[in-house]
Amino acid sequence: MTVGRREAWAAGALLALACLALDAEQNCSRFQYPAHGKCCSRCPPGQRVREPCSTGEGSDTICGPCQPRHFQDSWTKEPVCTPHTYCDQNAGLDVHTQGNATQDTVCRCQNGTHCSSTECQSCRENSVCGPGEGVKQTATDATDTVCTECPVGFFSDVSSAVAPCQPWSSCEASGLIHKDGGTRLSDVTCGEAQRAHSPAVLPAALAALILVLGGIGLLLWCRCRHHKALPKGHQNEPAEDEDEEACPPALPVQETLLTAHEDGKDSRLAEQESA
Repeated sequence: MTVGRREAWAAGALLALACLALDAEQNCSRFQYPAHGKCCSRCPPGQRVREPCSTGEGSDTICGPCQPRHFQDSWTKEPVCTPHTYCDQNAGLDVHTQGNATQDTVCRCQNGTHCSSTECQSCRENSVCGPGEGVKQTATDATDTVCTECPVGFFSDVSSAVAPCQPWSSCEASGLIHKDGGTRLSDVTCGEAQRAHSPAVLPAALAALILVLGGIGLLLWCRCRHHKALPKGHQNEPAEDEDEEACPPALPVQETLLTAHEDGKDSRLAEQESA
């Protein structure tokens, strides 16, 4: 056989094998893969190819479980599984979901931190909203805090990664009066209203004072009249206990003096007529 014929035969054989492989690939299902001109079985999730299929009749793929800390989440023709993701605590990552033979490990940033990039290979602290700002959206393990400036009617006097702007207090609702207005940094200032005296209080107090003073004056007047009505010989005698002395006993003395005064007046008139 000449050299040219040998090359032509080899090329034809390769073309034939390629056609067979293409035909086999077109006829293989998603659970198979083409090899050696036929369809070989893929290994299911959680397993890997331990021994590939051969050209022998009836030969098929031999599968085995994934290695420790590895997983395979789909049908495969690969001899090794994929390693689990490592959650580096020094980078701020914690294990959120532990991986198994069919699922990868899921990492999450520690509390108070979020992913520093879309790959989330490290974490950084959540931003803090300063005074005059409030939290519009709290941070998650993947996103940072979103702050917003407090609008009119709201304030924030703290630095926080979770506190929103607070509304100004209502003085009227608390029964107080409005003294100073609020700002983005401070609340309004409320205070107690000055209590006005009732118009009826002063007249009533004045009337009570007049009654007390009038009673004291009447008591002194009664004592004075009673003292004057006593005979001269008894005026220097010690007075009885002032607590037991009252105005009513003086009234008969006053009536007696009045009667004597009228009798004396009638006697003088009679003498004038006889003269």
